[in-house]
Amino acid sequence: MNTITATIEFGFKGQQFVLDTPLDLDELMQKHNSIPPLYDYIAHIHNIDNYSYEYEILLGETIQFSHASTWVADFVENKHFDQVTFAQQWQERNILEKLAPKIKQLDIDDIQQHPQLKDLILTAYNYGKQAS
Repeated sequence: MNTITATIEFGFKGQQFVLDTPLDLDELMQKHNSIPPLYDYIAHIHNIDNYSYEYEILLGETIQFSHASTWVADFVENKHFDQVTFAQQWQERNILEKLAPKIKQLDIDDIQQHPQLKDLILTAYNYGKQAS
């Protein structure tokens, strides 16, 4: 399970807020086919209205990322999370996982050992997805 904690710290009306939000990235990717806009998502989780002053202040702060599990840790550096590259890798892994039984029929146990075939499979899958 790919999880990460997103944290936003900010002050509002003399109070300090620390919004620690654990994110199940697998669930988010399956539900949205990408990572949703995190400021909106975090605000919603913490019951902050998108039309409030509190939300405007929240938008001015940087989201810090920590506690990355499994291979998502490869996309976190200095508390910054490369969401775009993670989402691309997640989608590729998801596609290859779905196609694994067919790939095994070719006597291939590890598609990573066949980069040209892997690229061909992913390209064909994406073309087919666009055509439908």
